[in-house]
Amino acid sequence: MLPKFVFSVLAFFLTTPTLEAFISPLISFPPSPSTQRSAKQYDASPSATTSTIPPVQAVSSDHPLIQLANEIIYAKSGFYSPYDSSVFAEDFVFRGPYIGPLNKMDYLQTMDTFGIYKALPDINPNAFGFSIDPKNENRVWVM
Repeated sequence: MLPKFVFSVLAFFLTTPTLEAFISPLISFPPSPSTQRSAKQYDASPSATTSTIPPVQAVSSDHPLIQLANEIIYAKSGFYSPYDSSVFAEDFVFRGPYIGPLNKMDYLQTMDTFGIYKALPDINPNAFGFSIDPKNENRVWVM
């Protein structure tokens, strides 16, 4: 993973059209709308994409691991509802962009202190896109 500073610089470059000429020799970018390039320049044939893009594996929402992840987010996390300490491993560590690392005890004490679900009783995580990691079948990714 890139350090925050490098990521910020890259994000600036990627979102600044005037710098496209400066970095385009270094990195290949799709054309910006202002360049008026022709779509004929790109190879969209199936043979060009099928060898590099892996197939999408869809999992039913009835999968037990997805059901468990959904239940923890909505009813046991401590943020959107009271926590259930039994769903957190003893070696659990919370790492956030500005907070952490917090071990299990510190995380649960923080959730008790803030009580977000008490202050905002209608808070909803609006979680979607539950999917199982194809390389680790015990990991669920959520948006």
